[in-house]
Amino acid sequence: MTTVQTTVDRPQTAGEHLIYSVTTTGHRQSYLDTLSAIFALQPVSGPMNFTLFRRLVAAERLLFAMLDEDMVSFGAIAGARSLLGRPTAALFLRAQKCFETGRWFYPLKRHAFRVLRSLPRLTVASITPFDVAPRHAEVAHCGVFDPQYWDLHDGETLRRPGNTRLSEEVVARAAGRSVLCAIGTLSSNKGLGFLAETLERYPRINEYVLIVGAGSVPSEATRIVAQLKGVEALIVDRFISDAELESLYGIADMVWACYSPDYDQASGVFGRAVQFGAEPITRLGSVIAAFAKLNGINHIPVAYGQHEALAGLLMRHFTHSEPSKRLLQNDRAQLIAGWRRQFIDRIGAGISGSGFIRGKM
Repeated sequence: MTTVQTTVDRPQTAGEHLIYSVTTTGHRQSYLDTLSAIFALQPVSGPMNFTLFRRLVAAERLLFAMLDEDMVSFGAIAGARSLLGRPTAALFLRAQKCFETGRWFYPLKRHAFRVLRSLPRLTVASITPFDVAPRHAEVAHCGVFDPQYWDLHDGETLRRPGNTRLSEEVVARAAGRSVLCAIGTLSSNKGLGFLAETLERYPRINEYVLIVGAGSVPSEATRIVAQLKGVEALIVDRFISDAELESLYGIADMVWACYSPDYDQASGVFGRAVQFGAEPITRLGSVIAAFAKLNGINHIPVAYGQHEALAGLLMRHFTHSEPSKRLLQNDRAQLIAGWRRQFIDRIGAGISGSGFIRGKM
């Protein structure tokens, strides 16, 4: 068996090898932990100041974990490093914003990144592959698979979730029904109002599916979560540990990733669902729905706001569920390993400044 290399060897030369993120909140810490280990980089975080600016410009190798956090500083540092002949790589999480029209500065952002693409020794990588989002090629050098799609794979095996008291309680409560989990902070922009309205209109869904919402509830979402409780959803309103999150993905038949149209950002939940073998419910027309279709990932696409369609899909999932159609564990692990290798190859080349052929990625 061939072992996949999990780190990029660090040469014995002077100079820092850094990965930078403004903060470590949310999934940023996961990005830092995963990518610093793979590429042998030292994590650095904090708001930009003159000392940090000089340090990042002077680093021998540099990866921006999320260039979206501070685009002005990123552009200035990338420009300075290009003049000095130093390679810079950066992940572009929301490249799609360059092509939207909701804000006056979106066109300016698009033009700015078109200019940045011409800088020598710079690699900007969209976390959506170009075959899914072709226009991203206008503002990035390459498209890669979001680390949240493959970070549970170590290069040889795909981690399996364990059980927790919470997951065991959910299984007992389901009593043979399918389980649909909405996981993470239960905010209103995650499409939960659409789900609650569907349950109110079609209460028979509860005969087939247990709806679970697991995560803290912000104040703006209390009304929507109260709606879900009122239609027999199980709501766990508290901080959910990593072990508990993984255990819920492990026992879920479906995971809610049908976020509202103005919040096309369900990649973390979608990625966990794919890695753990749960079937994500996606919004028809979203980036993740397009990604799933193109990559042969089983998912349940639904037009946002179509309550009858969602109700039918949920009840059919229970009565016509065919586990044999799902990707088997080994097949899923092989697919995800390929996504991981592609990311390492392309970002590794950008960090080191070697092997990057403009327009070929």
